[in-house]
Amino acid sequence: MKATDKRPSGMFAFTLVWLGQIVSVLASSMSQFALTIFMYQETHSATAMGLMQVFYFVPFLLVSPLAGVMVDRHNRKVMMMVSDLGSGLATVCILILQLWAFCNFGICTPQQ
Repeated sequence: MKATDKRPSGMFAFTLVWLGQIVSVLASSMSQFALTIFMYQETHSATAMGLMQVFYFVPFLLVSPLAGVMVDRHNRKVMMMVSDLGSGLATVCILILQLWAFCNFGICTPQQ
């Protein structure tokens, strides 16, 4: 790193992190909403739609206590970047599975 290169600091650095978190939270919320609607459109089942919500929120409940401990012991900025990267990779994996037609929710469709 050159002597003239400087990391953002102060309010500018805070604003960058804050804007990044806004984008991350909005993208995660939009993905969750879209997957829930997609599940309902594919299955026409309120149960499947409810299960989609449950499977979205349960990992947060299970990982939150562990994440709190990790954030207290490690660099918070690195932890935020790792969690956002993991969230983005999970969303891309869902996209790839959908594009390759591996996301088949027909098993949730009630028999007629």
